Amino acid sequence: MDTLHRTVSVGPFDIFFTNANKPMGLRAHSHYGRVLVVYDTLGRHGYPSFKDTNEALRARIHELTRQVFRDATNEDVADRIFAHLDGWVAPEWEKLGGDYRLRAIHLDVVGVQDDIGHDSSTTTYMVSRGE
Repeated sequence: MDTLHRTVSVGPFDIFFTNANKPMGLRAHSHYGRVLVVYDTLGRHGYPSFKDTNEALRARIHELTRQVFRDATNEDVADRIFAHLDGWVAPEWEKLGGDYRLRAIHLDVVGVQDDIGHDSSTTTYMVSRGE
């Protein structure tokens, strides 16, 4: 019999971030993006998705993405968002309970054609916990 895996996905949350991509030789530039956050549901109920809980999650993401990501590819940005959320619990979440753990983040970077060669497409970077 197959084992079921339950998750709760929250978002996507709109972000705007700037990174200086030194590995690719790119100057600092900015992107519009979206972050989808995925939690494993470990018990009867998982991440409590409500207005207050999601606002706390959005604020946590924006706390990180407001700063310039120096020496960072988009993959590095996704890694840093995952690390910034991993293990973090907002006070707004505690009163509602739940048994959950961060599983993954999906960072959608929405491109526009520009002078450094970006394309007008969306590229998704995913960081997930291996099992």
